[in-house]
Amino acid sequence: MKILIFNPSFLGDSVLTTPLIKAVKLKHPDAEISFCVRPEYAPLFEGLDEISEVIPFDKRKSYSGLSGIFRFAEELKSRGFDMVLAPHKSFRTNLTLFLAKIPVRIGFVESAFSTLLTATRSRDMDLHEVQRNMLLYEAAFGELPPKLPLSVYIDEEAKSKFAALGKNLVGIAPGSVWATKMWPAENFAAVADWLKDNGYTPVIIGAPDDVPAAEKLMHSSKYEHINMCGKTSLKELPALIANFEFLVTNDSGPMHIAVATGVRCVAVFGPTVKELGFTPYDENSRVAEVEGLSCRPCGLHGSNKCPKKHFRCMLEILPEDVIKLIDKEEAVTRTEKYETVKAN
Repeated sequence: MKILIFNPSFLGDSVLTTPLIKAVKLKHPDAEISFCVRPEYAPLFEGLDEISEVIPFDKRKSYSGLSGIFRFAEELKSRGFDMVLAPHKSFRTNLTLFLAKIPVRIGFVESAFSTLLTATRSRDMDLHEVQRNMLLYEAAFGELPPKLPLSVYIDEEAKSKFAALGKNLVGIAPGSVWATKMWPAENFAAVADWLKDNGYTPVIIGAPDDVPAAEKLMHSSKYEHINMCGKTSLKELPALIANFEFLVTNDSGPMHIAVATGVRCVAVFGPTVKELGFTPYDENSRVAEVEGLSCRPCGLHGSNKCPKKHFRCMLEILPEDVIKLIDKEEAVTRTEKYETVKAN
C-alpha cells in the first residue's frame, strides 16, 4: 500500500502532521508512506523511520501556476498512490490530488473545493491541530489512534557537536515570520540575562531572517550570549535544540521543533491564542499571554502590524511574567552548581 500525507504548509504545520504519519504507519506497518512538504522544510523529515520518501512541492517556483499544478499532479500520479490524507486545505491541493487520480482522497470539508475529495471530515476547532489532523485518520480507518508525539530528524553527530557549546544550555528564539508574533527583543534580552545570572547558558537561535531580532537582543543584553542565529541549517536546528533544557520562544516553528525533540518550551503568545490549537503539543511547556483582550486573536497567524495600533497583546507581557513560568526551584539548583563551578 502506498499512502501520501499532503501538507505543504508552514513549518509548524508540517511538524504537527508527524503524529498522523506515525499513526498511519502503526496501522499499516508495511505501507510506503510519503510526506509532501515545502522544499525548504524537507530536511526536517528526511531520515525519519516512518517516512519512505519526502516529496518537496515548490508551489511558488518550479510548480507555480496552473501548469505547475498539472505537472506536479502527473508526478504524483506516476508514483501510484492508493490513498492520500490531506490536512492542507487549499484549492490547489484538492485540484492537484484530483488530477493525480489517487483513488482515496481524504481531507477537510472546510477546504476549498472539497467536492474534489472522495471523503471529508469537519475540522473541529475545539481540538489541538494534531488532534484535528487525526480526524482524517478516523475518516480513513474508522477509529482514532492513541496519542503520539511530534517527530523531526535529529542528526546525532551534529547534536554531539553542539553539546560543546556549554552546560545548562537554554534556547532563546526571538524571531517569527509574522511581526506581531514577535515579543520585543529587549524583553528576550532581559530573560536571557536572568537565565545567565541563574546558572544557565543562553543560546540565541533562529533563521537568517531572524538575525535582526537576534542582533537587537544582543545589543540590549548586559552579557555576550552565544548567538547561533542564522548559523545553522534547518537540518542542524533540531540537533542544536535537542541540547537545550528548555526553549524560550515566540509562537513559531522552533517551538514545535523543540517539542518534537523532547524539549519543553516557555512560549509567548500575543496575537494568537491557545484556543486556535497551535500550542506546544506536550505536557510540560507553558504559555505566557495577556488574557481578556477582546482583540485576541486578530488572525490565525498574526499580521505584520497590530490592527488596533496598540500591540497590547505583546507589550503587556513583561520579562518577569515569562520568568515566572520557568521552574525557579530548578534555577536555584542551577545557580548553586554554577557558583560551585566558578569557585573551583
